[in-house]
Amino acid sequence: MLYYFLINLFSLKKGMDKVVGVELSHRFAPIAIRERLALNTEQTRAAIRALKESYKEIIIISTCNRLSIYAFGKSHNQILEYFDQFGNYRQYLSILPDSEIAVRNLFSTAAGLESQAIGEHQIIGQIKDAFDLAREEKTIGPVLDELIGQALKSGKKVRTETNIGKFSASLATVGYELIKDHGFNFEDTTFLVIGTGNMANLVTTVLDRNKIKKLYIASHDIDRARDMAKEWHGDAVDMQDMHTPLSEAEVIIGGTQGEINLLHEETMAVSKCPRANFALQTGGRKLFIDFGVPRNFNPELKNHENISLYDLDDIKKITYDGLLKRYDEIPKARMLVNDEVERFMVWLRNRKVAPIIEAYWNNLENIKEEELKWLLPKMDNVDDKTIDLLNRFTHRLLRRISNPSIEGVKNMAQNIHHRDNPINTAKEILDVKEVDIFIPKKKIIVGTRGSKLALTQTNWIVDRLKEIEPDYEFETKIIRTSGDDGDINVVGAFTSALQRAMLAGDIDIAIHSYKDIPTEEVNGLRVIPVTAREDHRDVLISKSGKTLENLPAGAVIGTGSLRRTVQLKQVRPDLEYQFIQGNVDSRIHQMESGKYDAIILAAAGLKRMNMLESATEIFNDDVMVPAVGQGILGIELIDKEGYILDLIKQLRLEETRIAADAERTFLIALGGGCNLPIAAYATVHGDQMNMTGVFANEDGSIFTKGSISGPVEDKRSLANELAMRLKEEVEELKKEITADAGIKQH
Repeated sequence: MLYYFLINLFSLKKGMDKVVGVELSHRFAPIAIRERLALNTEQTRAAIRALKESYKEIIIISTCNRLSIYAFGKSHNQILEYFDQFGNYRQYLSILPDSEIAVRNLFSTAAGLESQAIGEHQIIGQIKDAFDLAREEKTIGPVLDELIGQALKSGKKVRTETNIGKFSASLATVGYELIKDHGFNFEDTTFLVIGTGNMANLVTTVLDRNKIKKLYIASHDIDRARDMAKEWHGDAVDMQDMHTPLSEAEVIIGGTQGEINLLHEETMAVSKCPRANFALQTGGRKLFIDFGVPRNFNPELKNHENISLYDLDDIKKITYDGLLKRYDEIPKARMLVNDEVERFMVWLRNRKVAPIIEAYWNNLENIKEEELKWLLPKMDNVDDKTIDLLNRFTHRLLRRISNPSIEGVKNMAQNIHHRDNPINTAKEILDVKEVDIFIPKKKIIVGTRGSKLALTQTNWIVDRLKEIEPDYEFETKIIRTSGDDGDINVVGAFTSALQRAMLAGDIDIAIHSYKDIPTEEVNGLRVIPVTAREDHRDVLISKSGKTLENLPAGAVIGTGSLRRTVQLKQVRPDLEYQFIQGNVDSRIHQMESGKYDAIILAAAGLKRMNMLESATEIFNDDVMVPAVGQGILGIELIDKEGYILDLIKQLRLEETRIAADAERTFLIALGGGCNLPIAAYATVHGDQMNMTGVFANEDGSIFTKGSISGPVEDKRSLANELAMRLKEEVEELKKEITADAGIKQH
């Protein structure tokens, strides 16, 4: 630690470094995506070396369920750019843009809270392996050294003080249960284990509990296979000669990082390789358990009656019931993790002032040496023992005298952003004015929801603010809302918790999708629409790839919006429209799982997450008028003059502001928060504004749509005029329907 500390002692001279990260994990990415980005040891080394150009400290944790890259630097953007070289995968990535968010994610991972099998132990060893590899590549500095050490300590503490790891839920145990559940008698069963890495060792350990008929161990490294076979009384097989044991074995377990080509052709039925066709020719039952990433076995094997194949995603589903007991331990585990995260954050903040403390201590040491040089010649016959005693005494004296000052400086580090910064005062008091550390002019805490879309939008806005004020520090803080907990029926489901946090002083600003902001203003707060409007349109994503026009009658459309439902009914009244809830990823997953034939989403969110290519069809304004404010971002802040307001104003765009004001006026004129379908879209062309609006009853049986144009300075009166016109049309249609019903009844 001292070595690392001295090397990086003055690393904070310009810019505020922080712990950042980007993660691809089983939480948001299916195995088909994870295996494309899986890195073996040499690929991990290459990745670390590539990222060395951007970060002095970096670690990559690559496992079957995650690829996590953590670094100490100014931004996570360079890590995102590294992922981009593999293709457009940003929609699957979790962004960890700030120290506390990244640290909490790593500590939760080490505790087993982010694993497929909650509480599993293997992740501890995988983090250690990643740590060792990063050390070999010399990318572990003082921050990551402390971070990884504390993460491992936190993970062990959670498992010691809770029961989260004491119920069977490891991948090895799941594999063992699968074998038993499929009715294999161990004593009459031949096993083939492919690979000699950690997963293969775990599975072989499970097999060691029983007497088995025969065990084969196959590997590209025949020497390792022989060593493992000798230990477990099996036979070693070179991967090239695997066809014989493959045909003989009833249970085949894959756990190698390397692709097994003989079972991975796209179409086994037309393969010329006889070993790949064994599944079509053998008559016995076979069970394949695939722990590999990339997958070791061709998914086509599932189509054969005598074959049972389970990959990591299948195992994730199977383990659900077995994990329920571990889930009961999660609240206690999270409390422990939170304590450890706070402890590390105190250390990290203290580190900001380490150069001052070091310089102060060096000054004291120099004074001590000078005074001893004066004292010792004046003492007669001083022996070495006395000199040593004097040195120890003066050192202890300096420690006692300096300790209150050093602790005071550390306390100041916990709030380094005061207007008249106490750190500058400390430098004066301690006479270390020459020490140069970065002290931000201001610190702005940015509140956001924790969804991927919300974080993506927030990170984008923060990057724009940093461009304007590079000497400010921006800290992102996640606030959980009612909408995140599934309660979207309350007013301000996605905003009220952020507003309360702002009024309480926990955050300075909040980033919202403008369409989520209730019409009722919160006293003391104001919202400013900012930047250019993103794509305002809605899109259809269909499971079959068919457009709205080509979907069969009765197809089920998932949407959480009455606005969308009533407009689509004007075009396709023969489709079934059902309520859907959740973020972008979960809605797509619900469709892919068969609950819906298609779903409707906003183009803006998909575009910001680099997912617009997943859209089957983008609706024009003739089919679908967007929600009020759709595609616009709003920054909410305390309604008072000051540096925050001055900064936010620089992101304002006049066209966006005019459109937002006009559309919001239209919404308020029609009742604002009422549970009726309302849509509006305003555009500005020079000094003219055009606006289209929709108003209907809940079931869409009474539907009106209209447009209006005029000077931009009349935006509110134009919006009110259009709203009143559509409202009157609805009332007239209601009267006509009532009259017609009376005539028919008569």
